[in-house]
Amino acid sequence: MSALAGEAAGSARLPRYSRLGAGLGGVGATLGLVAGLVELSAGPSLRSWVGDKSDTTRLGIATIVLCAIALAAVLELAHRPNAQPARRCLLAIAILVPGLICFTTVGRLSYVPGSLLVSAGMLVLADLRGTGHELSAAAGRNWTAVLAAVLGCFMVFLGAAALGVAGVLGIAGGVLLIGLVAARERLKQSISLPLLLLAVLPFVALTWWSLTTPVIGVLALTLGTLALRVPPGRERTPVAADSSVEPRSRSQA
Repeated sequence: MSALAGEAAGSARLPRYSRLGAGLGGVGATLGLVAGLVELSAGPSLRSWVGDKSDTTRLGIATIVLCAIALAAVLELAHRPNAQPARRCLLAIAILVPGLICFTTVGRLSYVPGSLLVSAGMLVLADLRGTGHELSAAAGRNWTAVLAAVLGCFMVFLGAAALGVAGVLGIAGGVLLIGLVAARERLKQSISLPLLLLAVLPFVALTWWSLTTPVIGVLALTLGTLALRVPPGRERTPVAADSSVEPRSRSQA
């Protein structure tokens, strides 16, 4: 039985649009990495191509990090064709959002990779038609994690628009917040909660004078703490245990 299950898993394929999206996303993420490297190394001499950005070093690093996230999502999507709709939806967002943000970080160099990433994310989402009820149920169970990840995206966007060290901390903190939410089931709270503070507080401290970032920081800490303290499915474990014990007791009787 295990051999047959392994063979079935190995022969599984992504839906048609998702396969196309994975291909476009891989090309787009790779081109985005190249664009980030170009901005990082030669941005000052190509200002018209990078949107006349003044801090090409920080934005080049941000582009590389964002496209690396998109590439990791593409690889995860390609290697998990049997993933649940909720997971595929998150992977689609992880492909689409970096493509959108890159339009603000590398100017003209983002036209091709950004368009490919956005198209790839939309194609993956197109394959999720008919799974609205399941996605709604998953969002209801994980609403704190979803909102915390959205706030992480806001931090990345604000970091890309900021200058100097604050910009770097905003981008790094947003990426760390999203990563913590994504890996919350595999991290101990003694590790994840201090990392949450590290992700949010430095950026908020350097931009305390702004009205937006302190509010986002408070919400990110609140929702992030709730998401990290209550992994999805934990509340259903006792019920599953009780349901498995009850038939056994009846059979013994």
